[in-house]
Amino acid sequence: MIHVVTSLAPIEGAPAADGSDCVACGRCCHHAPRTVHLLESDDARMGKKLLAIYTEEDRSPPGWRFMKNAGNRCAGLDVSTPARFPCALYAVRPEDCRIVEPGSPCCLEARRLGHLGSSVEFQRTA
Repeated sequence: MIHVVTSLAPIEGAPAADGSDCVACGRCCHHAPRTVHLLESDDARMGKKLLAIYTEEDRSPPGWRFMKNAGNRCAGLDVSTPARFPCALYAVRPEDCRIVEPGSPCCLEARRLGHLGSSVEFQRTA
């Protein structure tokens, strides 16, 4: 099954290196379902209550746990304020989210497409 991700408008240019404009962007948090998987350390950090609300488990082997999606975006993305995209789980966010760095190929791809694409290069290389 192919899942088409609806985009936000693309953003031109590089982000601020310190991440200060990430909340105004949010493109990396728009993606297809089952994009952000959790590690055991993520499960422990989030705790049972948040896991029940924000994640789903694939019961087939190997039994990965994923962040739920709310349509075309991560369920942890707070969209209550127009044009702002803070993470409701920022302090306990999964490792997949922690490794996305401003200016990394993943970040630049999300800005260019208006959503997270297929890049696997989450960290800045230079």
